[in-house]
Amino acid sequence: MHAKTNLDSIRRQAGRLETVCLVAAVAVAPLTALYWAAFNLLPADMTRQAAALAAGPDLPGWVRLLCFAAAMVPGGALMVALLRLRRLFGLYRQGSIFSLANVLAFRGVARSLMAWAVCSVLATPLHSLAVSAANPPGRHMLSLGVGTTELALVFLASLALVMARVMDEARRLDEEAALTV
Repeated sequence: MHAKTNLDSIRRQAGRLETVCLVAAVAVAPLTALYWAAFNLLPADMTRQAAALAAGPDLPGWVRLLCFAAAMVPGGALMVALLRLRRLFGLYRQGSIFSLANVLAFRGVARSLMAWAVCSVLATPLHSLAVSAANPPGRHMLSLGVGTTELALVFLASLALVMARVMDEARRLDEEAALTV
């Protein structure tokens, strides 16, 4: 009977998370497109925030296309973050724990989280301009804001950068230990 090791568990769980990250990354754009394509058919609870900025409750197709483009600014950054996480989990699935590739992958995750935070901040004014694009002159809206989501992303990105440095130090110590006779 084969005894399961911690590394076996890491490989198995990492393989699952690698798949989840890929599915999630691939789903971002079509789900965002579906939301904006069906915007006028959705219940008011799902459209209230955007509809408040628009001249009317229904948005013309070209405005919904602009809204989709605005939503894909953070959506694209999210896709990159998920694909970088997928790369990291792929390394874990292969049994690579203390390698330079892991450190670089972790740094990539951290940077993509920071980019996602920046893109989320940029998305707010882009979204408000897109939603109000069909409004009559003088009724266009520009919203700015930083919320807890963006602050949490900056915190997580900073945390991931520190963890990447810790992993790099662990990798260096592991290499030194391997050379010690």
